[in-house]
Amino acid sequence: MAAWKHALRVLRATFIDGDANSRSATHGSMRIAGCVLSIAVVLTSTNCLAMEFSRVQGCFGDVLKLSGDIRDGDFVRFRGYLATERRVVGLDLDSRGGSLYEGFRIAMLAHQRQIASYVSGECDSACAFIFLASRKRYVAPNAKIGVHSVSNLHGNEDSRTIRDTIKLARLSAKLRIPPSAIGRMVMTPPGKISYLNKEELASLKVMERNPFDRTARAATAESRSGSMCGAAPSKSASEEERPMRNAAGSKGS
Repeated sequence: MAAWKHALRVLRATFIDGDANSRSATHGSMRIAGCVLSIAVVLTSTNCLAMEFSRVQGCFGDVLKLSGDIRDGDFVRFRGYLATERRVVGLDLDSRGGSLYEGFRIAMLAHQRQIASYVSGECDSACAFIFLASRKRYVAPNAKIGVHSVSNLHGNEDSRTIRDTIKLARLSAKLRIPPSAIGRMVMTPPGKISYLNKEELASLKVMERNPFDRTARAATAESRSGSMCGAAPSKSASEEERPMRNAAGSKGS
């Protein structure tokens, strides 16, 4: 146990004290081969509801809404939605957490399929990893992305969960998640939630807008008119993707 605690302290120093170093240096020290999370623990908050899946059809792809607690079997359900003929282009996330194992598998498949993620309300713990692992990330102005280290089934930290936190941090680095966001996850103990601030969201190149709003509007209009989908509309200057700017004097949660 003492050895794992020492390793966790080193990891925290890597991502917090070493954040001023170049990203390449950090990635070099954290590079891993074939890191797999063989875990059955949870990253969760209280008052979670069973996960619900709903599909919003659009002319140029569908948006899959995931809301509630991430539980056993949710990855199989998620994979089933992606196996249909209609393409899923985005995830609308609304969850306080749940099974890290299921969330990890969802995150990796979404990353592989290059599916964008959007959060309008709150996305914590295992849900946050799905968001962080996405190729493109979007949020509403008041959205919250909450992270913390891995806990066991009793909500505590032990040698196994410390080991899994280290694995998760290394994998996050391999996915090019910025050290500041990884450090916040590592530094926050189980049972607490730390929300990413504006600066950390900006480092993730998060866009502050709903990329799926037009998809829903187009689907509604087409269903009312009964016409076929036309060509994809071009973006106006106001709709061009722009990463969030660092807020001057912003503070961490």
